[in-house]
Amino acid sequence: MLTYRTLVRVIVLGFAALGAACGPSAGSGDDVVDGGDTGISCTGSETRCVGTQYQVCDGDTFQIAQNCPFACDASRGGCVECTPGMNACMGNTVMTCDSDGTFGTVVEECGQGTECSGGMCTRACSADGVDLIYLVDQNYRLLSFDPRLIGQAGGPYRVIGNLSCPNPGTSLQPGGGTATPFSMAVDRNAVAWVLYSSGKLYTVSTTDASCQATPFVPSQSVGGQTWNLFGMGYVTDAAGGDTERLWIGGGNVDAMTSGSLGWIDSMTYMVNRAAAIGPSAEYSAEFTGLGDATLWAFFPDTVSMAFVQQIDKMTGQGVGNRLMFSLAAGGRQVQAWAFAQWGGTFYIFVTTVDILGGNPNAAVHAVNRSTGAHTIPLQNQQYVVVGAGVSTCAPVVIGGPPI
Repeated sequence: MLTYRTLVRVIVLGFAALGAACGPSAGSGDDVVDGGDTGISCTGSETRCVGTQYQVCDGDTFQIAQNCPFACDASRGGCVECTPGMNACMGNTVMTCDSDGTFGTVVEECGQGTECSGGMCTRACSADGVDLIYLVDQNYRLLSFDPRLIGQAGGPYRVIGNLSCPNPGTSLQPGGGTATPFSMAVDRNAVAWVLYSSGKLYTVSTTDASCQATPFVPSQSVGGQTWNLFGMGYVTDAAGGDTERLWIGGGNVDAMTSGSLGWIDSMTYMVNRAAAIGPSAEYSAEFTGLGDATLWAFFPDTVSMAFVQQIDKMTGQGVGNRLMFSLAAGGRQVQAWAFAQWGGTFYIFVTTVDILGGNPNAAVHAVNRSTGAHTIPLQNQQYVVVGAGVSTCAPVVIGGPPI
């Protein structure tokens, strides 16, 4: 479902396009791994958790020591049953987690049609990792992002692999060059749908980052406009439903206007236009959808105030209040942005640069859907995120009943 805009926006802002680079790939499997070298430098006896993977410093690089079946806590020497202070899943039962990283008491037994995921009962979605946010950075690394691990040892990022889609073509944006990822959505099977700046649409595995072309025909002329490039987000057809639609917004080759709202037919890969997008800002919007059938957009703006707002899927107009916040100060400009929701919070991945295009700050902004409260939980991150997506299986409200 969720969307993301990409590195191609850097071209629009006058920056050079960036080439792909190799990054570390997290191992898979159970228990002990025989010395998987991450290639990440370290010193002394450092240890860390990357998602559920426990890594130790051996020589001058981190080695994969364990792939934990439940959770990882570096301060406790690796694998634990759960993260202290957070509810966890034991089978289909929601459990508390004691201070020593072991399961505590029963909170709830998940009923028929639901499953325990992320420490709560949610609609049954069987694909592995379907409840995570997925990201692509400027070096074409596909990552998962678990908001529950913000502030925890190892942090919320895990590198899955390098994105390498076949025959990406030439960018439609000013300056041309080799096409780069432009937008992303994730469906209920945890498959990422990635639009390149050539207008080509690909499916990408969130397990190993392998990429395949789709039958989608670029630059379709529908509803009085050509759909070149657009933001994307999967949204359920009904609140709590199991069917969904890939909603798209934009259509222009630049990132400066809002364009139109539409959706892609999953059988024919044809674009269907719904309406013009009503709200506007300095740059065009990115989308995220939710399992409660609502569509939301993030509108970047460094001249005034950036904002998040629900979009009516029939009219393209804004619904309810704009959740407004300051994106950049001191004359800084937006270089890249991406947008996703998780558990009632909108996570906005924004990299800004100074007036000369230097001193990048890759930050994660968080906006509470209910209150509009804005925080910046992460700044100066190593990943310049150019795309984000999350499935409609991801939780919409933490601590509440499943949607």
